[in-house]
Amino acid sequence: MRLAIDTSGADQAMVVLDGRRLLAAEDWVRSRDDPPVLTRLDALVKRAGGRPDDLDGVAAARGPGSFTGLRVGLSLAAGLAYARHIPLHLVDSLPILARRATGEPATIALRDAGRAEVYAWRDGEPPRRMPTDELAGWLPSSARVMVEPAGRLAIWSSGHAHLEIPAAQRRPLSAALLDSAIWTFESQKPLRYDEVQALYVQPAAAEERRRKASS
Repeated sequence: MRLAIDTSGADQAMVVLDGRRLLAAEDWVRSRDDPPVLTRLDALVKRAGGRPDDLDGVAAARGPGSFTGLRVGLSLAAGLAYARHIPLHLVDSLPILARRATGEPATIALRDAGRAEVYAWRDGEPPRRMPTDELAGWLPSSARVMVEPAGRLAIWSSGHAHLEIPAAQRRPLSAALLDSAIWTFESQKPLRYDEVQALYVQPAAAEERRRKASS
């Protein structure tokens, strides 16, 4: 029995799986009134027919995303793995977001980073953080774009609004997390517990300042 958790964005999820078989899943939207994540975990594992002590592997989304959300998810995953001496995996968050598309995953995933910037990922490249006014020159005309929050692409780059995958073609985050967890557990090596780090992508503005200072 294995656990995967993604608390990196506004939509959050946990899944419990046995091999490739889903045992239980939960989706929720981040809120100040959320119950403790350990409470959700305990209830979810019970629905899966087990106990937290039955877990023999854990995976967590590592970002980029919400600073607080990442701390919660990574702390939970690392704590479980360390206490149980079980394998620990980290998964990039934006490819998980891309998998929310029905059918083939989206080729691009965008997540609001605040201050008129976005976390941006496209297939085959590492994630980056960029100003929203640079999206028009970065987005391919044939892209399938998964956006969080939904509908924001029309604000960020109105000429590309038609590329955003509509709500009717989006799966729950737990479904995307399950696919990512299966791939990760089957093909990726676990990390040492001291290697657990969130993926924080530096703001584009900060990178520009460093570049000018060094020139």
